[in-house]
Amino acid sequence: MIKFTECLNDSWDYFFLGDPAKLSSFKSENNLSDNLISEFTQNNSGDLIVEKGVLIPLSGIANFPYHIIFQINSDVSIFDDDQKNDLQFKRVGYFLEIVNRELYLMTIPYLTNWTDGIIRLESNIRPKVNLENGFYSVEILGGETYHQESGWEPTIEFILQKLKEEEVKLTAEDVNFKFQMKSKEY
Repeated sequence: MIKFTECLNDSWDYFFLGDPAKLSSFKSENNLSDNLISEFTQNNSGDLIVEKGVLIPLSGIANFPYHIIFQINSDVSIFDDDQKNDLQFKRVGYFLEIVNRELYLMTIPYLTNWTDGIIRLESNIRPKVNLENGFYSVEILGGETYHQESGWEPTIEFILQKLKEEEVKLTAEDVNFKFQMKSKEY
């Protein structure tokens, strides 16, 4: 388990999960401008990023400090302990392709000027994990986890399983799902 605390959405209601190198390749291959948010909302590239495993957009993210947890090649979830945690949603069927051994959780300001955004990603403290290149299935769980020292904390957990290329298929039923949660503390 890899855990990050006090992760903020930069006052926008979105997080984006993906490999910046894969996103840069997608941008180049599709002749997109540096303002990727405009591109994703004004043409079909927003759908393509999900279908091709480039990014997973998480909308409906309230302006809370989040605990972000990554479980790599594990079936264990922090939400398995029902006594200390409040699972509010579980979404399955997503996949991502990692091409540069890095997976970041990004926010909108990084995507509004991507050339500058990449530089800022590398110098800022953003949730990042190193992974082997390849395809990964992604389950997204969210809710609150209880911590004795701080009480209830909004938490998003990503469970990633390495896939063989022939296993890659987007099966998420609602890619426009709002990843909203109720908080007891905020």
